[in-house]
Amino acid sequence: MESIEGSSKLLKYKKGSRAIKISIFLYLILSVSKILAGMFAQSEALTADGWNNVSDVLASIALMIGMYISQKPADHNHRYGHFRAETTAALLAAFMMAVVGIDVLKDAFMKLWRPEAQVMAPDPLSMYVAFGGALILYLLSLYNMAVGKETDNLAVMAAAYDNRSDAIISIGTLIGIGTARMGWLWADALVALIVGLLIIKTAYVVGKQAVDSLMDAFEEDKWQEIHDRIMEVNGVSCVTDLRARYHGSAVHVDCIIEVPSSLTVAESHDVTDRIEEYLKGFNGIERMLIHVEPASRRPNKSRT
Repeated sequence: MESIEGSSKLLKYKKGSRAIKISIFLYLILSVSKILAGMFAQSEALTADGWNNVSDVLASIALMIGMYISQKPADHNHRYGHFRAETTAALLAAFMMAVVGIDVLKDAFMKLWRPEAQVMAPDPLSMYVAFGGALILYLLSLYNMAVGKETDNLAVMAAAYDNRSDAIISIGTLIGIGTARMGWLWADALVALIVGLLIIKTAYVVGKQAVDSLMDAFEEDKWQEIHDRIMEVNGVSCVTDLRARYHGSAVHVDCIIEVPSSLTVAESHDVTDRIEEYLKGFNGIERMLIHVEPASRRPNKSRT
Protein backbone atom coordinates (compact mmCIF):
# COMPACT_ATOMS: atom_id res chain seq x y z
CA MET A 1 0.00 0.00 0.00
CA GLU A 2 1.07 3.60 -0.53
CA SER A 3 2.62 5.37 2.41
CA ILE A 4 0.37 7.66 4.37
CA GLU A 5 1.82 11.16 4.07
CA GLY A 6 0.44 14.33 5.58
CA SER A 7 1.29 17.97 5.24
CA SER A 8 1.98 17.98 8.99
CA LYS A 9 5.21 16.02 8.43
CA LEU A 10 7.10 19.05 7.10
CA LEU A 11 5.64 21.25 9.84
CA LYS A 12 6.82 18.80 12.51
CA TYR A 13 10.31 18.81 11.02
CA LYS A 14 10.41 22.62 11.01
CA LYS A 15 9.27 22.79 14.64
CA GLY A 16 11.84 20.22 15.71
CA SER A 17 14.60 21.92 13.73
CA ARG A 18 13.73 25.30 15.24
CA ALA A 19 13.85 23.82 18.76
CA ILE A 20 17.33 22.41 18.16
CA LYS A 21 18.56 25.73 16.69
CA ILE A 22 17.29 27.59 19.76
CA SER A 23 19.09 25.06 21.97
CA ILE A 24 22.37 25.51 20.13
CA PHE A 25 22.12 29.32 20.33
CA LEU A 26 21.39 29.35 24.07
CA TYR A 27 24.06 26.76 24.84
CA LEU A 28 26.66 28.81 22.98
CA ILE A 29 25.78 31.87 25.06
CA LEU A 30 25.76 29.89 28.31
CA SER A 31 29.02 28.07 27.63
CA VAL A 32 30.93 31.27 26.80
CA SER A 33 29.38 33.12 29.76
CA LYS A 34 30.17 30.35 32.25
CA ILE A 35 33.73 29.80 31.08
CA LEU A 36 34.58 33.52 31.13
CA ALA A 37 32.76 34.12 34.43
CA GLY A 38 34.37 31.03 35.96
CA MET A 39 37.84 32.23 35.03
CA PHE A 40 37.15 35.75 36.28
CA ALA A 41 35.48 34.61 39.53
CA GLN A 42 38.04 31.84 40.15
CA SER A 43 35.36 29.15 40.10
CA GLU A 44 36.59 25.87 38.68
CA ALA A 45 33.12 24.38 39.10
CA LEU A 46 31.49 27.05 36.93
CA THR A 47 34.23 26.74 34.32
CA ALA A 48 33.67 22.98 34.18
CA ASP A 49 29.92 23.58 33.85
CA GLY A 50 30.69 25.83 30.89
CA TRP A 51 32.71 23.11 29.18
CA ASN A 52 29.84 20.73 29.86
CA ASN A 53 27.60 23.10 27.89
CA VAL A 54 30.14 23.04 25.05
CA SER A 55 29.62 19.27 24.83
CA ASP A 56 25.88 19.95 24.70
CA VAL A 57 26.40 22.21 21.70
CA LEU A 58 28.13 19.32 19.94
CA ALA A 59 25.28 16.97 20.94
CA SER A 60 22.66 19.43 19.64
CA ILE A 61 24.50 19.72 16.34
CA ALA A 62 24.49 15.91 16.09
CA LEU A 63 20.73 15.87 16.72
CA MET A 64 20.12 18.52 14.08
CA ILE A 65 22.18 16.61 11.53
CA GLY A 66 20.17 13.48 12.35
CA MET A 67 16.90 15.33 11.81
CA TYR A 68 18.16 16.74 8.50
CA ILE A 69 19.23 13.32 7.25
CA SER A 70 15.88 11.81 8.29
CA GLN A 71 14.07 14.08 5.82
CA LYS A 72 15.92 12.68 2.81
CA PRO A 73 13.67 10.66 0.49
CA ALA A 74 14.02 6.90 0.14
CA ASP A 75 16.68 5.69 -2.29
CA HIS A 76 17.91 2.37 -3.67
CA ASN A 77 20.00 1.75 -0.52
CA HIS A 78 17.38 2.98 1.96
CA ARG A 79 14.02 1.72 0.75
CA TYR A 80 12.26 2.77 3.95
CA GLY A 81 13.78 6.24 3.96
CA HIS A 82 16.19 7.76 6.47
CA PHE A 83 13.84 8.22 9.42
CA ARG A 84 16.03 6.31 11.86
CA ALA A 85 18.73 8.94 11.60
CA GLU A 86 16.73 10.75 14.31
CA THR A 87 16.93 7.74 16.61
CA THR A 88 20.63 7.27 15.90
CA ALA A 89 21.20 10.92 16.79
CA ALA A 90 19.28 10.45 20.05
CA LEU A 91 21.52 7.49 20.88
CA LEU A 92 24.61 9.60 20.15
CA ALA A 93 23.28 12.34 22.43
CA ALA A 94 22.76 9.76 25.20
CA PHE A 95 26.36 8.61 24.76
CA MET A 96 27.62 12.19 25.09
CA MET A 97 25.55 12.66 28.26
CA ALA A 98 27.00 9.46 29.70
CA VAL A 99 30.55 10.64 28.98
CA VAL A 100 29.84 13.94 30.76
CA GLY A 101 28.28 12.09 33.71
CA ILE A 102 31.28 9.79 34.07
CA ASP A 103 33.62 12.79 33.91
CA VAL A 104 31.64 14.55 36.66
CA LEU A 105 31.78 11.40 38.81
CA LYS A 106 35.52 11.10 38.27
CA ASP A 107 36.16 14.70 39.36
CA ALA A 108 33.84 14.27 42.35
CA PHE A 109 35.69 11.18 43.57
CA MET A 110 39.03 12.95 43.17
CA LYS A 111 37.84 15.86 45.31
CA LEU A 112 36.35 13.56 47.96
CA TRP A 113 39.56 11.58 48.32
CA ARG A 114 41.91 14.53 47.86
CA PRO A 115 40.70 17.46 49.98
CA GLU A 116 43.63 19.56 48.78
CA ALA A 117 42.11 19.47 45.28
CA GLN A 118 39.08 21.46 46.45
CA VAL A 119 38.61 24.87 44.83
CA MET A 120 39.06 28.07 46.83
CA ALA A 121 35.98 30.13 47.67
CA PRO A 122 34.89 31.78 44.40
CA ASP A 123 33.55 35.27 43.77
CA PRO A 124 29.75 35.79 44.24
CA LEU A 125 29.48 36.53 40.50
CA SER A 126 29.79 32.81 39.83
CA MET A 127 26.65 32.13 41.89
CA TYR A 128 24.57 34.58 39.84
CA VAL A 129 25.77 33.08 36.57
CA ALA A 130 25.07 29.53 37.79
CA PHE A 131 21.55 30.48 38.92
CA GLY A 132 20.78 32.25 35.63
CA GLY A 133 22.04 29.26 33.67
CA ALA A 134 19.89 26.83 35.67
CA LEU A 135 16.76 28.92 35.10
CA ILE A 136 17.36 29.28 31.36
CA LEU A 137 18.05 25.56 30.92
CA TYR A 138 14.98 24.54 32.90
CA LEU A 139 12.73 26.72 30.74
CA LEU A 140 14.46 25.36 27.63
CA SER A 141 13.79 21.78 28.78
CA LEU A 142 10.07 22.53 29.14
CA TYR A 143 9.96 24.03 25.65
CA ASN A 144 11.85 21.16 24.02
CA MET A 145 9.76 18.51 25.79
CA ALA A 146 6.55 20.19 24.60
CA VAL A 147 7.85 20.34 21.01
CA GLY A 148 9.17 16.77 21.19
CA LYS A 149 5.83 15.37 22.36
CA GLU A 150 3.90 17.43 19.82
CA THR A 151 6.04 16.20 16.93
CA ASP A 152 6.80 12.69 18.34
CA ASN A 153 10.47 13.53 17.81
CA LEU A 154 12.85 11.38 19.86
CA ALA A 155 15.79 13.67 19.10
CA VAL A 156 14.06 16.75 20.50
CA MET A 157 12.83 14.83 23.56
CA ALA A 158 16.41 13.64 24.12
CA ALA A 159 17.50 17.28 23.99
CA ALA A 160 14.85 18.12 26.60
CA TYR A 161 16.20 15.47 28.97
CA ASP A 162 19.70 16.80 28.38
CA ASN A 163 18.51 20.36 29.12
CA ARG A 164 17.03 19.20 32.41
CA SER A 165 20.16 17.35 33.44
CA ASP A 166 22.22 20.45 32.62
CA ALA A 167 19.88 22.60 34.72
CA ILE A 168 20.51 20.18 37.59
CA ILE A 169 24.25 20.51 37.00
CA SER A 170 23.95 24.29 37.23
CA ILE A 171 21.96 23.97 40.47
CA GLY A 172 24.61 21.62 41.81
CA THR A 173 27.26 24.13 40.77
CA LEU A 174 25.36 26.88 42.59
CA ILE A 175 25.08 24.80 45.76
CA GLY A 176 28.72 23.80 45.54
CA ILE A 177 29.86 27.39 45.15
CA GLY A 178 27.64 28.49 48.05
CA THR A 179 28.91 25.80 50.41
CA ALA A 180 32.50 26.49 49.34
CA ARG A 181 32.04 30.13 50.30
CA MET A 182 30.75 28.96 53.70
CA GLY A 183 33.84 26.81 54.23
CA TRP A 184 32.23 23.38 53.74
CA LEU A 185 34.34 22.38 50.76
CA TRP A 186 33.43 18.68 51.01
CA ALA A 187 29.80 19.46 50.11
CA ASP A 188 30.90 20.64 46.66
CA ALA A 189 32.26 17.19 45.81
CA LEU A 190 29.20 15.45 47.30
CA VAL A 191 26.81 17.52 45.18
CA ALA A 192 28.95 16.85 42.10
CA LEU A 193 28.74 13.12 42.82
CA ILE A 194 24.93 13.23 43.01
CA VAL A 195 24.74 15.32 39.84
CA GLY A 196 26.96 12.86 37.99
CA LEU A 197 24.67 9.97 38.93
CA LEU A 198 21.61 11.92 37.74
CA ILE A 199 23.27 12.65 34.40
CA ILE A 200 24.10 8.99 33.88
CA LYS A 201 20.52 8.02 34.78
CA THR A 202 19.19 10.47 32.19
CA ALA A 203 21.60 9.11 29.59
CA TYR A 204 20.32 5.60 30.35
CA VAL A 205 16.67 6.62 29.89
CA VAL A 206 17.34 8.40 26.59
CA GLY A 207 19.66 5.65 25.35
CA LYS A 208 17.24 2.85 26.24
CA GLN A 209 14.43 4.60 24.38
CA ALA A 210 16.64 4.97 21.30
CA VAL A 211 17.87 1.36 21.44
CA ASP A 212 14.31 0.06 21.86
CA SER A 213 13.27 2.03 18.79
CA LEU A 214 16.21 0.71 16.75
CA MET A 215 15.25 -2.84 17.82
CA ASP A 216 11.62 -2.29 16.71
CA ALA A 217 10.13 -2.21 20.20
CA PHE A 218 6.62 -0.75 20.34
CA GLU A 219 4.36 0.22 23.24
CA GLU A 220 1.69 -2.35 24.08
CA ASP A 221 -1.00 0.28 24.68
CA LYS A 222 -0.40 1.93 21.31
CA TRP A 223 -0.42 -1.49 19.63
CA GLN A 224 -3.82 -2.21 21.18
CA GLU A 225 -5.19 1.18 20.11
CA ILE A 226 -4.13 0.55 16.51
CA HIS A 227 -5.62 -2.95 16.60
CA ASP A 228 -8.93 -1.71 17.98
CA ARG A 229 -9.10 1.08 15.43
CA ILE A 230 -8.59 -1.36 12.54
CA MET A 231 -11.37 -3.56 13.91
CA GLU A 232 -13.72 -0.57 13.76
CA VAL A 233 -13.42 -0.39 9.96
CA ASN A 234 -16.40 -1.82 8.09
CA GLY A 235 -15.50 -5.05 6.29
CA VAL A 236 -12.76 -6.22 8.67
CA SER A 237 -13.61 -9.61 10.17
CA CYS A 238 -10.52 -9.84 12.34
CA VAL A 239 -6.86 -8.90 12.59
CA THR A 240 -4.72 -12.03 12.44
CA ASP A 241 -1.34 -10.29 12.64
CA LEU A 242 -0.31 -6.76 13.54
CA ARG A 243 3.17 -5.35 13.88
CA ALA A 244 4.28 -1.75 14.34
CA ARG A 245 7.71 -0.14 14.59
CA TYR A 246 9.26 3.28 14.72
CA HIS A 247 11.27 4.84 11.93
CA GLY A 248 12.41 7.98 13.70
CA SER A 249 9.20 9.73 14.73
CA ALA A 250 7.20 7.91 12.03
CA VAL A 251 5.32 4.67 12.72
CA HIS A 252 5.19 1.90 10.12
CA VAL A 253 2.50 -0.77 10.44
CA ASP A 254 2.31 -4.25 8.89
CA CYS A 255 -0.90 -6.19 9.36
CA ILE A 256 -2.87 -9.15 8.07
CA ILE A 257 -6.64 -8.87 8.13
CA GLU A 258 -9.47 -11.21 7.26
CA VAL A 259 -12.47 -10.02 5.27
CA PRO A 260 -15.66 -11.90 4.30
CA SER A 261 -14.81 -14.48 1.64
CA SER A 262 -17.72 -13.21 -0.45
CA LEU A 263 -15.93 -9.93 -1.18
CA THR A 264 -14.31 -9.42 -4.58
CA VAL A 265 -10.69 -8.34 -4.97
CA ALA A 266 -11.83 -4.77 -5.66
CA GLU A 267 -14.08 -4.74 -2.60
CA SER A 268 -11.27 -6.12 -0.44
CA HIS A 269 -9.02 -3.37 -1.73
CA ASP A 270 -11.63 -0.82 -0.74
CA VAL A 271 -11.46 -2.16 2.81
CA THR A 272 -7.71 -1.55 2.93
CA ASP A 273 -8.23 1.98 1.58
CA ARG A 274 -10.71 2.64 4.38
CA ILE A 275 -8.23 1.35 6.96
CA GLU A 276 -5.48 3.62 5.66
CA GLU A 277 -7.76 6.64 5.60
CA TYR A 278 -9.11 5.93 9.09
CA LEU A 279 -5.66 5.47 10.63
CA LYS A 280 -3.96 8.30 8.74
CA GLY A 281 -1.76 10.10 11.27
CA PHE A 282 -3.14 8.07 14.20
CA ASN A 283 -0.39 7.42 16.78
CA GLY A 284 2.14 8.80 14.28
CA ILE A 285 1.33 6.27 11.52
CA GLU A 286 2.81 7.29 8.18
CA ARG A 287 2.96 3.97 6.34
CA MET A 288 0.83 0.82 6.32
CA LEU A 289 1.29 -2.50 4.56
CA ILE A 290 -1.93 -4.51 4.64
CA HIS A 291 -2.32 -8.13 3.53
CA VAL A 292 -5.86 -9.41 3.00
CA GLU A 293 -7.05 -12.99 3.49
CA PRO A 294 -10.55 -14.49 3.24
CA ALA A 295 -12.26 -15.03 6.57
CA SER A 296 -11.78 -18.57 7.84
CA ARG A 297 -14.43 -20.71 9.46
CA ARG A 298 -12.46 -21.04 12.68
CA PRO A 299 -13.28 -18.70 15.58
CA ASN A 300 -12.03 -15.17 15.07
CA LYS A 301 -8.68 -14.26 16.53
CA SER A 302 -7.20 -10.83 16.94
CA ARG A 303 -3.53 -11.34 17.71
CA THR A 304 -0.67 -13.62 16.82
